[in-house]
Amino acid sequence: MSEIGPVDPPRAGDASRLAGWLRLARCPGLAVRHATALAARAGGAAALAEPDARALRARGFPGDAIDALTAPALSRLLDEELARTAAAGWTLLDRDDPRYPPLLLELAVPPPVLAVRGDLGALHDAAAAIVGARAATDYGQRMARHLARDLAAAGIVVVSGLARGVDAAAHRATLDAGGRTVAVMGTGLDRVYPAEHRRLADAIAARGALVTEFAPRELPLHYHFPRRNRLIAALSWAVVVVEADRTSGSLSTARWATEQGRAVLAVPGRVGDPGSEGPLALLRDGAPVATCGADVWSVFPASARPPLPAAGPPAAPGDGPRPPDPRLPSGYPASYYRVLGALAGPDPVHLDRIVSAAQVSTEEALAALFTLQVAGFAEAAPGGRYRRPERGRRPDGPDGSV
Repeated sequence: MSEIGPVDPPRAGDASRLAGWLRLARCPGLAVRHATALAARAGGAAALAEPDARALRARGFPGDAIDALTAPALSRLLDEELARTAAAGWTLLDRDDPRYPPLLLELAVPPPVLAVRGDLGALHDAAAAIVGARAATDYGQRMARHLARDLAAAGIVVVSGLARGVDAAAHRATLDAGGRTVAVMGTGLDRVYPAEHRRLADAIAARGALVTEFAPRELPLHYHFPRRNRLIAALSWAVVVVEADRTSGSLSTARWATEQGRAVLAVPGRVGDPGSEGPLALLRDGAPVATCGADVWSVFPASARPPLPAAGPPAAPGDGPRPPDPRLPSGYPASYYRVLGALAGPDPVHLDRIVSAAQVSTEEALAALFTLQVAGFAEAAPGGRYRRPERGRRPDGPDGSV
């Protein structure tokens, strides 16, 4: 698990500050976008832990806000949430807590309070989001798994939304690869949606984190998910859209990412497939292609990039030895070395032979060939064939080595 550095024991004022921010977050009829201004007007969030109507009136609070913030029913609701959170072992982070994810503070409207189940460090480390269609095709789920495994191997936290399809494939592949993953929920922590993902949610919490801005028992209401999507984008340095039709919520995540200055990448799909509409539109608008983890890693700010492994990935059982190539640096998926090894001769090699020789699927071969062409290790030849460049530059690898 990640360490986020030493955290001082809670001080007496911390509980009051959390209670104040929680009151602002849960107050009926109070828009979250007004929480920061109201906390400042009160003289700090702690002043709202047990607000006094006369004091709020003296500070210029509107009458309807005073009535809402001092309602006894709200106080009972907050007491119940705090007790439930403590009993479940969850963590509540207010936006002034040093453990609050710093990237979320870059939002125009950061959540006043986050509820977290799992490793808080997973919210601080370098992360990339993989999002896409709920009704994902086999190809979309394979690409989500492929990207998630690559990112996990590079030490990058995989963020997604716990939905069916692409999201679930990305979460599961990350866990299978021994990585960490964060699920941002559009419900309370105790209402896993969809319900069949409860075991998956438990596994994510054990090796990563579940996070939400919503209170316990909150239902999966349709207007919760755009708010969830903005958190997925804000927690990640890059957002990869795998499959999405024109109305997909994944495109809203991409828009949030663009507004936050995050990189947006897309997995190319087959022209004419509904799930390819979103990624192809992003590619037309200039989004980089995502075919492997190195593509995603390369768009991270230099200061946020985890170091890639010092040596290339070990061969899986049955893969055989990796073909030696003194030019090919470490850090690529093992399948890429096998694909390049299939181009060892002087003559161009047809795609079908590459697939057979490298023992990969057609999709995996095309993904590898695309990346190797961009990096200068391979080039296309007529008739669906590929070869190594006869005289090419000495290309840079994904870790900057040559």
